Amino acid sequence: MDLYLLPGLGADKRLFGKLDLEGYAVHYLEWPAMPLGSSLSDYARALAPSIDATRPHILIGVSMGGMVAQELAAITHPQKVIIVSSWKGPQEMPRPLRLLRGTHPERLLTPTVLKQTLPLARWQMGVEDPEDVALFNDLVAVFPLEQLKAQINACITWNGPPEPLKDLVHIHGDHDRLMPIGHVHDACRIRGGSHFMVYTKAKEVGEEVKAALRTAFNPS
Repeated sequence: MDLYLLPGLGADKRLFGKLDLEGYAVHYLEWPAMPLGSSLSDYARALAPSIDATRPHILIGVSMGGMVAQELAAITHPQKVIIVSSWKGPQEMPRPLRLLRGTHPERLLTPTVLKQTLPLARWQMGVEDPEDVALFNDLVAVFPLEQLKAQINACITWNGPPEPLKDLVHIHGDHDRLMPIGHVHDACRIRGGSHFMVYTKAKEVGEEVKAALRTAFNPS
């Protein structure tokens, strides 16, 4: 069984560094460089050729990756989509964030602003331990600012997947400050899970992911 993993905004495969998916063929997808104004469906179309849709596969996405996975599902037709710390549509976004749609807040992001807001971003993500802080800071440092802007705009303006997915599993932390669980519906809760829980609570997240995988196919 092929598993395709999509990281969160401004992240790469290191986000899955502690997730144990032994027994499955794991493929890590990396964000393509996209121009500002690209939609999440544009990201999905750019990533689709990286997926062998002729073989049974499952998409697993974190945060922005979960949203793009839902867009990809309409193209590659996976056996199941698993989203972690993500949204199923704008209806799950907090009202203050929905009000930003169309205002282009990403235009305010400069190197200085990014540096000044890092402590707030770490707090929202639930990044506290030195190891977690080091990974988060490194991800922010190596990702191009223009690509961060493109991804932020794409997430805020997302209207949801083309159609609701039947075979979708949503895993969400009850301490997610960035995407509060109070706005999220029909999700499996991870107790104490933050927005960064795929790394900080990889064991608990991994158990839920593998339980979802067992309902689709046995590991090959």
